[in-house]
Amino acid sequence: MNLDEEWREELEIAFAAAEDELRTLPAEFGELALKLLGRSNPLLNGGRANRISYLLPYWVGENVRAPIELCRELAIGNLFAMLHFFVLDDAIDGDAGWSSADRRRLLPLGQLLHGLFYRKYLGRFPASSPAWDCLGEYMKQWAAAMAREADSAADPRDFRALAGKAAPVKLCAAALLLEAGRPDRLPALDEAVDLTLATLQLSDDYADWREDLAEPGGNAFLTLVRELLGEPDGRGLDEKAVSRALYHRGALGKLAKLAEDHGAHISSIPECPPSLLDFQRSMAEDLRRAADGIEDEVNRLLRGDRLSGLLANLSGG
Repeated sequence: MNLDEEWREELEIAFAAAEDELRTLPAEFGELALKLLGRSNPLLNGGRANRISYLLPYWVGENVRAPIELCRELAIGNLFAMLHFFVLDDAIDGDAGWSSADRRRLLPLGQLLHGLFYRKYLGRFPASSPAWDCLGEYMKQWAAAMAREADSAADPRDFRALAGKAAPVKLCAAALLLEAGRPDRLPALDEAVDLTLATLQLSDDYADWREDLAEPGGNAFLTLVRELLGEPDGRGLDEKAVSRALYHRGALGKLAKLAEDHGAHISSIPECPPSLLDFQRSMAEDLRRAADGIEDEVNRLLRGDRLSGLLANLSGG
């Protein structure tokens, strides 16, 4: 079943509630926040990339039989946290897509969104809750991942590092397990979520490789391309080089294998919610289908004796 359709009613409720709260912000910030929220709503645009942010509370809650009202509150809180990190990333990156006026609003809006997130969680978990210690650890993981992205190339095989940039999303899982009296299950669930987040990062990096060619260090797929081509770090990549890795070195097939390995690992974790595993598998299957499509294209070219010409063209010959 489509994960969005399975949770459609809850998603409608959560996004509507978040929209109502964003309308209480000062007008110059609320309008910008509502625009970001609309871009993130899969029921409006079919987007998938960030759905773990707002569906994870339901997936984990279903596993521990948490009240739906609690899952909903955490989902709304996660929406605010997701938007907070969106604007923070854009402020750090200096995203050229923002107008100069909106750019000046990014950091203040981020603080307002952070406040809304805290208010949702504090309404359910007091400051004395160990959930906040978990958040402190997740924020350290996020900060380390951000620093690492500036210093070294992304490692496609280091799932913990790949998951780091999205580590704060794990707060809802920790909070729900603590509320259910199952802190013993935290390490295993943390691993399952990290493996899923790493798969999401691999999928996103493949989707974004053209946009990331100018600054390839943070893109794990482009790191894999460098390895397969024997290109040293620091040397520029272009579209022809990536195409050689895709058509001649099976780069996407190797990326899909990493995602499939993550899925096999997750399936061995009893604490993993079934919907989380379904989400991970759907991403791995998408990568495998795309890799199979490239392999089929190569085989067609071979049958037509055109592969050597294609590879020569990609090599610049």
